This record gives sequence, structure tokens and C-alpha cells, in this order.
Amino acid sequence: MSSHPDTAHAHAAHAHAAHGHGEGHHHVASAGLFLKVLIALLFLTGITVGASRVDFGSANMLIAMLIACVKASLVIAIFMHVWWDTAINKIMFLGSFLFLSLLFAFTLADQATRSWDGPISVQRAPVAEQWHHPALADKKP
Repeated sequence: MSSHPDTAHAHAAHAHAAHGHGEGHHHVASAGLFLKVLIALLFLTGITVGASRVDFGSANMLIAMLIACVKASLVIAIFMHVWWDTAINKIMFLGSFLFLSLLFAFTLADQATRSWDGPISVQRAPVAEQWHHPALADKKP
């Protein structure tokens, strides 16, 4: 680089633009917005702790996952700047959540319908005698 200030600035600007960091769409979120998101995340963490101490039966996991999804959405949207990003990135993130929710839905459906097969599917196989570990079989109680 040259010692001339204008040439040095031009080289730095060219190097910056060459790496894909042009003068496009930079968004700088304010400290106030980050503080609001922090307060919301702490509040939701408090709700998570409070909900864990109450017995909602089989809905405990669902409630915890819903709160976790809201918290993850806040982090992704604000801290990862997806809120201000291009539409294709938003579609990719939403698609990821769609497939994650399908994974959870099919897993929960499998767990819920396992007892529908009847008692024969949950019976233990009959064995002639109880199995004992060979290393422990030599020892007498």
C-alpha cells in the first residue's frame, strides 16, 4: 500500500468490498433493543423455572418446548440479525423450525400410540430361569 492517505483508503475500501462486505445492507441494532431482548429472555427463563415447579402432567414437556422456541426465536431474530436479513435466509430458518416441529410431532405421536398395539406387544418374553452374569455366578452369597 502507498503512504498517500487517499490511495490507502481506496485500497482498504477495495479489500473490504472484495470480501463481500460492500456498502450493502448493514444493520446495527441499538443497545436499547438488546436490553429489551435481554429482559424478555430473563423473563421467559423465570417463566420456565416457574412452570417446571408446577405439575401440568404430560403437558410439562410441551410447555417447556414452547417457551424454549420463543426464546430461540428471539435470539435468532435479534442477535443473529435475521429480522433484518434477506427473505431467503428467513425462509431457511422458518423451514428448519418446520422440520424440527415435524420431528417432535412424529416422535410424540409414536410415544402416544405405543399402547394401542395391545397387551401382547408389551409382554415380556418368557425365560426358563433368571440370567446371571458369568463373573458373578462363581461367587456364592
